[in-house]
Amino acid sequence: MTETFYARMPTPDEAEQFELPAGEPVMVLQRRTYTEDGRVVEFARGVHAASRFSWTYTFKIPD
Repeated sequence: MTETFYARMPTPDEAEQFELPAGEPVMVLQRRTYTEDGRVVEFARGVHAASRFSWTYTFKIPD
């Protein structure tokens, strides 16, 4: 799985839909999940108001 996060300014439609104040960016999360041989089996994209965005990961590290 590969995830990419980045910030950008919202489109006019996003600013209206999210009721964003002027100048507030959005965070974009894109995820691709692959099979062992490299075929994409999932693609997801989320757009979030930056002031209301939080992301937490927990990974178990093998011994």
